[in-house]
Amino acid sequence: MKESTAVFFTKPFDPPDEMWVPIMFSPSSKGVTAGRAFLQRIRARRDRDVPVSPEAAAAHRGAAGIWGRWDNGHYDQLKRIVCPTLVVNGSHDIVIETINSFILQQNIPDAKLVLYPDSGHGSHYEYHGDFVAQVRLFLAEHDV
Repeated sequence: MKESTAVFFTKPFDPPDEMWVPIMFSPSSKGVTAGRAFLQRIRARRDRDVPVSPEAAAAHRGAAGIWGRWDNGHYDQLKRIVCPTLVVNGSHDIVIETINSFILQQNIPDAKLVLYPDSGHGSHYEYHGDFVAQVRLFLAEHDV
């Protein structure tokens, strides 16, 4: 995770789920509007997930830090992925930089990249209708 993004995970938000707007969506008016719509949908759900424990959050940060390090040979590991892979991202992802999605698509032998404009880490929430259509198409193309 980029250091500039880490501030969003430690900054107090009221209510706390407001943190997802700047993390998951672009700062444009379109992105903020999409983030607000996302929060309305999430808040309306009654089948909520169990909150993430501080221990699980710390373990995730540690694993993400190790995963994000450059090490010769990582791309070679990607080339060994044998199943079709759908890579989806927003054009302005501040959590995992968008260029990484392109790198995945270029190094996984049977990968398709879907990149949504003016969107961030939550592009699949912002473009949920198209995302579902892309997933269905991908699964149909690969007879899954």
